[in-house]
Amino acid sequence: MSKTRSRIGKGISPKMAALIILVGVVAAIVVVSLLIYAERSRQENYVIAIQRLNAEAKQITEHYNNEYALWEKGLIDDANMIDIIDSVMMNQQRIIDTMKSLNVPDIYKEAHEYNVKSLEYEYKSNEHFKNYLASKDEEELKKSNELFQLSFEYEMKALSLYRGNGLFLP
Repeated sequence: MSKTRSRIGKGISPKMAALIILVGVVAAIVVVSLLIYAERSRQENYVIAIQRLNAEAKQITEHYNNEYALWEKGLIDDANMIDIIDSVMMNQQRIIDTMKSLNVPDIYKEAHEYNVKSLEYEYKSNEHFKNYLASKDEEELKKSNELFQLSFEYEMKALSLYRGNGLFLP
């Protein structure tokens, strides 16, 4: 009985306790490092994706603006402009859907929401302009212009927030 009590009383040796503590500290450092790496990787993946999507959205808008200028000059008729808008809207919707599916790091969430909203307003603006072309209803044109202005405002908010977090978009 005294042998059992003496083994229990001694517990683990100081060297063993130090080794256990050391292993615990190293394990904690490894876990924290892996978490930091995973978050940094997630941020980098988001940055690459959002830069690509914004560059693509910008190209679509520039294409639309070029076609719009031709329409204003009378070089494109309403029916062809409607076809162009349909194509633009299809591409915009694809970008919007892709943006909504991204895994957004917390640091970019607010900017991302403004970015998506901007694209949605631009999409709706195009939809109303298409309706205007088909109907010549001035209310459709007015709504298109209002939504385009909202799109611009949300884009500026998004870009400002992204820049504030060190991300510059095209």
